[in-house]
Amino acid sequence: MIAPRPIVRVALVAALGATVPARAEDGPPPVRWARRSVAIVPTDKYVRVSVPLRDLVAAPVSDRLSNGLLHTLALRVVVHDESDGRVVAASARTCRVRFDLWDEVFRVQIEAPGDARNLAFLAVDGVARQCAELRDFAVSLRAPLVAGRGYFVSVRADLNPADPEMIEHLRRWVTGTSPKQPGGETLFGSVLGLFVRDFAKSERTIVFRGATFTP
Repeated sequence: MIAPRPIVRVALVAALGATVPARAEDGPPPVRWARRSVAIVPTDKYVRVSVPLRDLVAAPVSDRLSNGLLHTLALRVVVHDESDGRVVAASARTCRVRFDLWDEVFRVQIEAPGDARNLAFLAVDGVARQCAELRDFAVSLRAPLVAGRGYFVSVRADLNPADPEMIEHLRRWVTGTSPKQPGGETLFGSVLGLFVRDFAKSERTIVFRGATFTP
């Protein structure tokens, strides 16, 4: 039996309204952070990330989720090379939430790479548990991380981004409907902007990066 890989726990830092680089070639995200704990498990094919983000839907936002309107929660997770901030992997998840005034339940559509679900919850706590937490979230690597080299993870969470075109591009990338190369591989370079550039103003934004880890 192969022994399980140890979970690498690092302290993350977070700031409301902070921004990430506009291009993949830029340096690391900003350095003004508040602390937040996260679990990172690097493997040969994935970096698995777990972190709570319940403050994204904290009051008074949690009260407004039941107004019958559509609300979108977008989470972006990026793995950077510590030496220059270069993006080496990225993934995302979107949640579209609407309270069904007739049935009095929250209808939730979750979309992430390899994961598309339609759920229903009686209380906003169920929405927060599914949409405002990352639990063992897998960020697929295009190539194995280099042993002994430093990397870090940055996360951006947006509630109701004001740019509908941007969120639609993000959803298309998540569901695998972005443009493909002749060989069938997603145009990685063309979608990096979805992860390292800003949306227009969002109702609430959380951005943070983690401490350096080595595979």
